[in-house]
Amino acid sequence: MAEPNELEISRAIPNGAERSFEQAHDLFHARVRLMAFRISHRPDWIDDLENEAWCRAFRQRTHYEPATPFLVWMAGILRNVYREFCRDSHLTVGGGGMPTSEKIDLISPEKVAHESEVLGALNECVGALPEADARIVRLRFFENLPLRSVAQEVGVPEATLREKTLVKLINQLRACLQRKNIDFSEIFSAQGRDEMQ
Repeated sequence: MAEPNELEISRAIPNGAERSFEQAHDLFHARVRLMAFRISHRPDWIDDLENEAWCRAFRQRTHYEPATPFLVWMAGILRNVYREFCRDSHLTVGGGGMPTSEKIDLISPEKVAHESEVLGALNECVGALPEADARIVRLRFFENLPLRSVAQEVGVPEATLREKTLVKLINQLRACLQRKNIDFSEIFSAQGRDEMQ
């Protein structure tokens, strides 16, 4: 018997069946984690944000409208959870390119959901690279290390990294994303321009 697809799972969720919700969790878990990071830019909050969002979604599952994409619905829940985390911790998350809870209100759930799809595709493409190459990409673009620090970490001359290795890796990622119908330039908006420079 074939596994249900995203549309079938989404349509079954409002009926309250726990199995459908478990299938949604299995299917969307990685993308919801990416949304939690995109919204908060707080690695130390991701687990708590994600867990609370899934708990709320489970409690509210009978109110879910399948006309709204599931990830968009989850993005709305995550935004609310994030706002509460900011308020309860008496933190205004700011500086270093991190969005405040007020700025998050300006980012639509649709945009957050789309960016999670883009980042998910990027993650798949990076995962397909040889481990040494994937490490370079993660250090440079995910951890935002300066080029000099990446060169030291991986033991490659900085000039070689800049002029050959990164050019080759970016071209490989661009081609991989193109096969997934994603424009490489979308990565810059999904990651945040400050993080990709």
